[in-house]
Amino acid sequence: MTELTRWVQEDPLRYQFLQDFHERGASILYSATDGIVLKRHRIIYAAGTVSDPALFSDTFIALVCELSVRDALLQGGIFRECFPCYQAVYTNGSIPRKRSDILIRQLTLEDMPFVLQNYHHPGANREHIEARIREYMIGAFIDGCCAGFAGIHEEGSIGLIEVLPEYRRRGIAEALESQVINWCIQNGRLPYCHVLTDNTMSLALQRKLNLTLDPKPLYWLS
Repeated sequence: MTELTRWVQEDPLRYQFLQDFHERGASILYSATDGIVLKRHRIIYAAGTVSDPALFSDTFIALVCELSVRDALLQGGIFRECFPCYQAVYTNGSIPRKRSDILIRQLTLEDMPFVLQNYHHPGANREHIEARIREYMIGAFIDGCCAGFAGIHEEGSIGLIEVLPEYRRRGIAEALESQVINWCIQNGRLPYCHVLTDNTMSLALQRKLNLTLDPKPLYWLS
């Protein structure tokens, strides 16, 4: 049994995302009884209590599972910001489409200016959005107008969800995430997402879609 398999089997709800990240091309930087660290490009996923600064030094963002690791990396000056989140994992079958009034289609590079204009996130640069569109991003259209979009983050989690203000509270986020979940299932990917602990609306959406929430937070560091 590999160390990665051991971590996943120990608590699939909490650690299966490590396996998905590895399958997306992440390499294992460190693997021992005290933890495991995986890296793809400048993104790190880490489980356990290992907090060696050398493992995290050339990193843009990192997701760690333990409070002690978060504290050590922040105090050591490796990272400056922390965003606690809950992990939600979908473990059921495909979600039937319920809305005939919303057209869902995959976005193309022609849609990139619209995404850049309306995605309110610090990481919304042209290079990043182009890569996300090339992998998988979808838009929800009502009467020919794009009301929102969603996709897969670089590390593999569901996200990039944005609904334009005039279309909110109309079930569009639910329709978008349902379609992304189905795409993950069809492509052998783990349907999971990370939700900031104070984002009550998104947490409610995950429960509505029958995702299982891990009650113990994870910590994004940047």
